[in-house]
Parts: sequence; C-alpha cells; structure tokens
Amino acid sequence: MLFIFNKKRAVALGIAVCNESTLTPKSPKSKKTEKVEDTPVGPQDETVFDKKLVIDPPSAKDILNNYNSYSVDRTTYRTQKSLGYVTPWNNKGYDAAYLFANKFTHISPVWLQMKKIDDEIYEVTGLHDVDKKWMEDVKEAGKARNLKMVPRIIFENWSAKDFMTLVTTEKEYAALADELTKICKKYKFDGYVLELWSQFVGRVHNELLVNIIQEIAIRLRKKNYELILVIPPMRSKTPLFDKQQYDDLYDHVSGFSLMTYDFSNIHRPGPNAPIMWIEDCVKLLAPDEEKRDKLFTGLNFYGYDFTPSGGSAIVGHDYIRLLKSYKGKLDKDEKSVEHFFEIKQDDGRHIIFYPTLYSINERIKLINDLETGVSVWELGQGLAYFFDLL
Repeated sequence: MLFIFNKKRAVALGIAVCNESTLTPKSPKSKKTEKVEDTPVGPQDETVFDKKLVIDPPSAKDILNNYNSYSVDRTTYRTQKSLGYVTPWNNKGYDAAYLFANKFTHISPVWLQMKKIDDEIYEVTGLHDVDKKWMEDVKEAGKARNLKMVPRIIFENWSAKDFMTLVTTEKEYAALADELTKICKKYKFDGYVLELWSQFVGRVHNELLVNIIQEIAIRLRKKNYELILVIPPMRSKTPLFDKQQYDDLYDHVSGFSLMTYDFSNIHRPGPNAPIMWIEDCVKLLAPDEEKRDKLFTGLNFYGYDFTPSGGSAIVGHDYIRLLKSYKGKLDKDEKSVEHFFEIKQDDGRHIIFYPTLYSINERIKLINDLETGVSVWELGQGLAYFFDLL
C-alpha cells in the first residue's frame, strides 16, 4: 500500500494544510540557533560509519559539525551500477564527479537538447556546455570502474506533429540517430541518457514511443554507444510507464533511470521519496530480480522547504542555512523513513524535508536488497559526507 501524505497525515506531523496547497502561518515556538563546533572540511581518516553518524534520529549539531567532510577512502561499497547526474547550475557537481569518480559507473552531465531543424535534419544543441578536459579527467579518475560519460539529452520544443513524423518515418529516425552517433564520436561520449518518455506520453501512442526508442537504441548500439532511458515512477493506479513497456525495451536499452523522487511537492507537502513507494515502483517494473540489472533506482540529494506560500526545492547549502536556526534532534516520518524539522522565520513556519545519512543509507540497503543500480539526482545538490555511503 502506498503512503499518501494527506491532510490527516499532515496534521499528525504538525503540518497544517490550507486549500490543499499551502501551509498555515501558525508555528511552534521558535528554537534557538544550534551552537556548532568548527566544521571539518575535506578528507578525513574516518567514515561516517566510523564516526557513528548514521543514526536515527540525527541531531542538527551532528549534521552541522560533519556535513562538509568525507572519508579519504573514496572507493565504493557497491557492486551494482551507479549513475550520477551533474548539472551546470550546481557547479559543485563537477568537482564531486571527479572526486568520487570510482563510486560511479556512469556520469551524466545535463547538457544537451535535440531539436528538429527541417525534414530529416536534426541538431544536438547545448554543446557549448561540453567540457572535454573535465570529461577526460573524470574518466581517468573513474577508470577502476570503467566509468562512462553519458550526457543527458532532452527533446526540447517539439510539437506532437514533429514527433509523429519522427516515429512513423524511417528516414526521419535514421537521420536523428545519425546525428546522435556523430556527436558521440566527435565529443567522445559513451552514449546518452535519453529523457523522452515523460514529454510525449499521452501525446502519442505508447507503442510508437517504444518503437522509436528501440530504433534509436539499435542504431547507437551498432556503434557501441549506450542508451539509458529516463522513466517516470508510479504515481497512480495507471502508471505512465509499466511492466509491458519495460519488458519491450529491456533487450534494447542499456539501462533505465527511474525517477523515484518528487513524490510530494509544494501543492502536496510531505516526504520526497517514501521508502515503500520506491520498492513498489521497482517491483511494478521488475517483479523478478533477473530483470533488475538494468534498473537505476533514483536517489535524491535535494529536499523541499515547505512554507505558507508553498515553498521550493532546496539543495545542500540552503538546508545548512535553515538548519542553523534549529536546535535538537530532527523529527521523523516513520512510514516514509524521512527526517524533517520545523522552524519559524519572518515569512512564517517552514517545514523542511531533506535527506539524512540515515535515510539515504536505508534506501541504499533497500536498493542493494532489490539488486538494482542507483542513480543520484544530483551530485551538486548533496552534502559532502553523503558520498561516504555510496
């Protein structure tokens, strides 16, 4: 059974819901700012496990005193595949990809867009963001795991008519595949992470979506390039991507990047990725372990700050700034296995959900038990000591 963060549950967590989308300005008593010691920065001899920081519940003081350090031993605990996303708008991710390269088998910089120019003419844009030296350095740093560079490519500003022409005309999808392989060769990519499904599902028949992905994957594979498909998680009784489509594509693509996050949002406040929901999403697509080897289960390194006006997503530095106004141990939602805390600021009450060492580790244990890979969105949004867990 899926955990739904509804009104009743919101009240139980101290979240008052107004008009289904906002939080009331009422707040518990403000807490004094937590006093913290000098925060160690950079590599340390001990891991977060050695320091006994992977605990439930964590305290604000422990987080603030340790978040900016990581173990000098940067090898991985995992044998399954690991995909890490890097975005230009969070530059810390570039450094993290290099520093922790041996914890990943795939790095996906979010650089590229596919655009239709004319009949049988396609162009990959966003190439101005490509950093060849960084790619070379990261691949060299990750050579122990044969790290592969697979930029994400998204179909941008496509009409339903353009897409229908693509999926129904062999010359069109052959031209698109040629553009993809040409760019791979020129920039020495190892393939792509393809974000396509969520943009076109419901606009064209699923069978046509499956067919075009198969055709692109076949043409890339002939040139020894990989294709990892981004797929949406289950959000209702009628999922946007189901077992049939997974099975139809399994033998064609190199992997599936499952977006098991954003379960809640500013219109429905609550946990980002309830742990039971993650398990349900995996088992919906691959009930048997034998077909889970190509699945990268999503792991978020960001959170949400819910406010009376709605709120927004937050990344590591936002979280630390907010946490400095909180004292004591964090609260926990038992069903989702996520921690949160509440503070009062000038604009009203804030309820902050963000990953902790404990919540991440519980998800990694689940992912290991399910025998899937992991995909992290995204490396620049997390805290340095998160990488000890990977």
